[in-house]
Amino acid sequence: MIGQASFVSSGANAGGDGYGHGTFVAGIAAGGADGLAGVAPSANLVSLDVMNDAGDASVADVIAACDWILANKDAYNIRVANFSLHAASRASVFFDPLDQAVERLWLDGVVVVAASGNYAVDGSESGVSFAPANDPFVITVGASDVNNTLDTSDDTAAPFSAWGYTPDGFAKPDLVAPGRYLVGPVPA
Repeated sequence: MIGQASFVSSGANAGGDGYGHGTFVAGIAAGGADGLAGVAPSANLVSLDVMNDAGDASVADVIAACDWILANKDAYNIRVANFSLHAASRASVFFDPLDQAVERLWLDGVVVVAASGNYAVDGSESGVSFAPANDPFVITVGASDVNNTLDTSDDTAAPFSAWGYTPDGFAKPDLVAPGRYLVGPVPA
């Protein structure tokens, strides 16, 4: 990790990622453990903490992190921003302030990746109604279940992974990646 900043404005918040979701995703992407390396183990990471230890964040905290990325992208060579979170309220991409913040990143050359969400029920279509995953400028990622095999013919969508259309008619997610039974770092 080459840098870190915290934007948590409420609730108990230990140093680092007390909730663990962002750290887990970062480990899958860029972890360097022997025998358990992530997809890009030599990638440099900047850790921006927006969720408190209960996993709660305000939209303002996430937007503050977006503003920090814009202000520091050249100093840290930030080319990709991952948002493993979603807003609490459904909204149109045309009016949502979080969507507007991630679009500013995209317009300034930062690739934005967001989780589709974990609110589907038994694999049924759920829609992708929350920012930032509902934004057409964001690469929205859903979770697949590889059924513990290397054979891709038995892969399915993870039963919790959100998919379908956004309130503005965009089909999401844009891609899926293994999302069940993964090994990654978690807080003690």
